[in-house]
Formats: sequence, structure tokens, C-alpha cells
Amino acid sequence: MLSTDDKRFIVQSIEGGYKVSDLAKMFSVTPRRIQQIIREGTETAEAKHRDQSIPDNTAKEIEDLWSSYKIGSRTIFYLLKSKGRNVSYYQIYNYMRNRNMIRNRKPGNAQNQKSTAEPPFNTLFMDYHQSSIESPYALICIDMSTRKVLSLIESRKITKELVEAIMNSIGSMVDQNKLKINRLILRDGVLSVLYGATDLKYSIMKMGVENVETDRAGSRYHLSLSRFWQNYDRFRWTFSRPESFVFWYNNRPIMRFENKVTTPEQIMEQYLVDRRPSSGPQRKS
Repeated sequence: MLSTDDKRFIVQSIEGGYKVSDLAKMFSVTPRRIQQIIREGTETAEAKHRDQSIPDNTAKEIEDLWSSYKIGSRTIFYLLKSKGRNVSYYQIYNYMRNRNMIRNRKPGNAQNQKSTAEPPFNTLFMDYHQSSIESPYALICIDMSTRKVLSLIESRKITKELVEAIMNSIGSMVDQNKLKINRLILRDGVLSVLYGATDLKYSIMKMGVENVETDRAGSRYHLSLSRFWQNYDRFRWTFSRPESFVFWYNNRPIMRFENKVTTPEQIMEQYLVDRRPSSGPQRKS
């Protein structure tokens, strides 16, 4: 029998792009049962919040976040939830839809997005997070085009050596595929301090990375990873090793390009197949 948390996870997963068949296999039930749970969850949430209005201060936060970052309703929901705001996803979605903050995708738009997307490794983002005071820090490097997590290391302290270990762990993939990292963005804070106060910049330059930036102006890149860190907090500790969590995350079903279900791993693999080979080694001797 599925618990209340299981049913809530199923509804949220469908909204996030999971396939009914994949969830049915995950919970060992029929696809028809998954569809029933989705219908019940949607009807319950809509009935519960249909007549509730969003407080003026919360509405202003939603408008400010959308105006500044153009982020979606689900990202805003988790951000407000982390601040203790008692507002449902459906309230936020309906509020944004009624004010034209959510627009229907035009035909062919997904294909245009695919054709103009950045190639893999064009922009990497290094971020960190701590689930609780008792938990270690999680330091990641993620490809912003495919959203594939390239490396994740957990430690009680964030040091120069830890950042170098993250970069070295993806070096073999860079060399093997003759990729070039055009831009590395560091989250503002301890990472930018380490980059400016140590010789970290020289070890990064050895990988051929000359354009290193700091994620300023309200941590725009960090905010865009809110869903990843939500998944990390919820599911990381169901795996014995961080590598197992990364494998699960990179192979989870998501919606991308022409409303097709794929995974970050598959997106990266397809990019590598389609890309034209570049010339010359990427590392500096």
C-alpha cells in the first residue's frame, strides 16, 4: 500500500516530467493506479486551495522573483517553502498563470531551443550546499547545458584541495572527448574567496579554463539549482555513496526538447555524438 508521502512524491514527479510507466515500475503498481493517484492528488489540492488567496507580501515576492530571474512556478514554490511560506504550488501556479508569467510553449519552440543550446562543457557551475549542521558540505560541478552532475564530493570543509579534486575528476572526460571548458562559474562566497586568495586559479588554468566568473547578482545560477538541492536533501541519504546518488540523478527521467522524456546522461551522450570534433589538446603543459 502506498503511503501519503509516496502519493505526494508521485504527483510531484509527474509535474516534474516523470513518465507514468517509470513510476509504476518504481512502486510496483499498475500505470492505471498511478493515473488514479495523480487525479486524486490534483483534485484534492485544487479543492483545498481554490478559495484561498495569496497574501500580499507573498504575491510581491513571487512577482519580484519572476521579474528578476524569470524562474518557473515550481522553483518559486520550493524557494518560498524554504522560507517558511505557507502557500501551495497550485496557488503559485494559478497566480502566475493569471498574470501571464507562465506562457504556453509555441509550436517548434522546443526544437529551436535544442538547436541554439550551448554545447556540453561550454558553461560549468560549481556550487556547494549543506543539508544540516550535522551533514557534510556537498561540492558539485554541473554542466549547465545538459544539467548533468559531473562531479560531487562531500567534506566537512571546503578547501582549495577539494576544488582541485573536483576539477581533476572531470579532467579525463575533457581530454578524452577533446572538449573545451569555455566558462567556469563559481558560487559567490567561500569558492570565490579561495579562487582569489590562493593559487587555485593556476591549477584551473592548466585545464584550459581561462574565463572564470563569480555568480553574483543574487546568485542566479545557484537559484536555478534549487530543484537539484531539493532532490539532494530528500534522496541523497538513501544511497550509501555520493557516486550512487549522482548516477541516479543523471539517469532520472526529465522533460526536455519537444516534450520528450530523456535523462541528463542521455542528453550529454547525444551532444557528444552530434558535436564536431575539435582540434588540439585542451590542457596546458
